Amino acid sequence: MDKTLSTLGLAYRARKAVLGEEVLNRIGKVKLMFIASDISEKSRERFEKKCHYYDIVHIDRFDSESLSDALGRNNVKVIGILDEGFKEALLKESE
Repeated sequence: MDKTLSTLGLAYRARKAVLGEEVLNRIGKVKLMFIASDISEKSRERFEKKCHYYDIVHIDRFDSESLSDALGRNNVKVIGILDEGFKEALLKESE
């Protein structure tokens, strides 16, 4: 598994990540967003607009299967990272 995905799983287990619609509910606290590469165009546009408006960096290099496997969940399309430390680690790893 990719090191970025491992760290993403760790952030989720540490309760420093939110999934799906919860990302939009807590958008003011989101530091980094992962958007699945295979998400629908309508949903992609919706989340990317939020990222642009709130000046949130987003990464879309993983598909929903990879994101789901990393978190041990099903059908994960969007993940919001709430912690600055995890944000920095994930950005460094995803370069």
